[in-house]
Amino acid sequence: HVFRLFTLICSVVFLANLASIAFFIDYPAISTARALLVSLLPPMMFHLVLTQDQREKRRLIWRILLWGLYSTAVISTLASLTSWRQFFSPSPAIILGAVSLSTLGLLFAGFRNETSADRRQRFWNIAIFSLLFATATAAFFSENPFFDLVPDYLVLLFFAVRLYYTERLAFFDSFVKGGSYFAAGAVLLGVVLLGVPPFRSIFLGDWIHAWVGILALVPIWLLGPFVSRSLQRGTDHLLHRKFSAIEAEQFFLQSIQTSNDETQLRGNAAHSLEEIFRCSVEVDFDYPPGRKTREELVCGIGSAGGIRLFARKNQIPFLSDDRRLLETLSASLGFLLQNTRLRQQQQQQLRREQELASLASRAELRALRAQINPHFLFNALNAIAGWIRTEPEFADETLAELAEVFRYTLHRSQHEWVQVQDEVEFIRAYLAVERARFRDRLETTLAVEPAANAILIPAMVIQPLIENAIKHGISPVSTAGTVSLAIHLRDDVLRIEVTDTGPGFPSDFRLNESLEGHGLRNVADRLKGYYGEGGTIAWCNTPSGSKVTLEVPARRHL
Repeated sequence: HVFRLFTLICSVVFLANLASIAFFIDYPAISTARALLVSLLPPMMFHLVLTQDQREKRRLIWRILLWGLYSTAVISTLASLTSWRQFFSPSPAIILGAVSLSTLGLLFAGFRNETSADRRQRFWNIAIFSLLFATATAAFFSENPFFDLVPDYLVLLFFAVRLYYTERLAFFDSFVKGGSYFAAGAVLLGVVLLGVPPFRSIFLGDWIHAWVGILALVPIWLLGPFVSRSLQRGTDHLLHRKFSAIEAEQFFLQSIQTSNDETQLRGNAAHSLEEIFRCSVEVDFDYPPGRKTREELVCGIGSAGGIRLFARKNQIPFLSDDRRLLETLSASLGFLLQNTRLRQQQQQQLRREQELASLASRAELRALRAQINPHFLFNALNAIAGWIRTEPEFADETLAELAEVFRYTLHRSQHEWVQVQDEVEFIRAYLAVERARFRDRLETTLAVEPAANAILIPAMVIQPLIENAIKHGISPVSTAGTVSLAIHLRDDVLRIEVTDTGPGFPSDFRLNESLEGHGLRNVADRLKGYYGEGGTIAWCNTPSGSKVTLEVPARRHL
């Protein structure tokens, strides 16, 4: 708040002086207010230096000195406006000298644990206040008006140093570019108006020559953009900037637009930003940047992620043009990141569709082989043949179920999705054929919620689980066993459970190619192809046997 007030007072005093010169405004009240404001500037300079040292500003002696300087400056200014002005005419020089000595004492007494930037700022402050003390001493012993003008420029220099080292993003570079352009124009205009005879005619009342002079200003006006660009390039050169804003954007876009994925995009962006800003850079697409120190600069990338510029080794701070450039580059990076992610999603979707087509074809062939292979067929036919003479009706029913199994297999091999109720009917027929083989050794239970009947699932995705339960849960044991199928629908998630009362999964069971005989690998691949990460398969041993669980999103329409 002290620096803001200091800036406001400088602006008001400048505008008041400009108005009094241009419009010959010199009211006593305005003069008094201006004198009071000017008297506050030296104590505020001491105040600004004091606020930088957290240790010294807590000491009572400095605070007493600060308010003593403020009080003395105001009282002496008010007294100089009375009949006692002749006794207080040296007071501005005395106060300026006292402020300079006090500030120099503070600069040499405090400021421990400084950074290199703080040391350079203290060096500049020592030089400025030493010159102010020398000027105040010369003004006390001399009436030369030169010594009344020098402090004004030293105050401006103090303002610029403070703006550069402490306020960081307070538009120092814009201040220098705009101020230098304004100063160049003011000097050139003053030289032309006062030094060229046609322009002096304005002040002499010769308007004919005045118009000629005004037309002569046109070339100067046309040179304005060139002068402005030259001053901007010069300022960027002093700040060690390698690129102009336009050049930086072109270089950045050329570096990142050839990226094929997020990893390459992140690396190219970080490398090009290091070249542009000459510092270490961190680019993160997943998490926004955390809290920054005063020497760092951060900027977000869209809704997530961010860029962090670490402090430069040469201690040149990041200024307003740097922030504007970083925001522009981060916006371009965010746009390209969205395109990259969209392209990656499209590529993943294309690969998924290709894998799905391949998996579907392989799944159909495996399902057909599982049902039509001679081992399954011979076992079923042998079981039927054994019951033809003793139980012809049972044999006839089993043969009809076997025909239904083949009919469903051949028909559904042409379709990818079926309703749960159709798949369950197929499982009933399949289990009926298997019961003809195992008779009293195989018991089955099926429990399907009515709400799940209309849900669509991949064709023949349950049959491999039933086949595994019979092959590895019923066949290895001599006693009777049970295979159960339960299907539930909860919160748009279809849950399919197949359990058996067999010996369970081996302790070293893994879902890999070497154990493909368990049938789970094919099911897992199909689920991934159809549902991505939305479909899951899990298995475990239970106290009575084993259980395999499928969970997939409930799909009601193709």
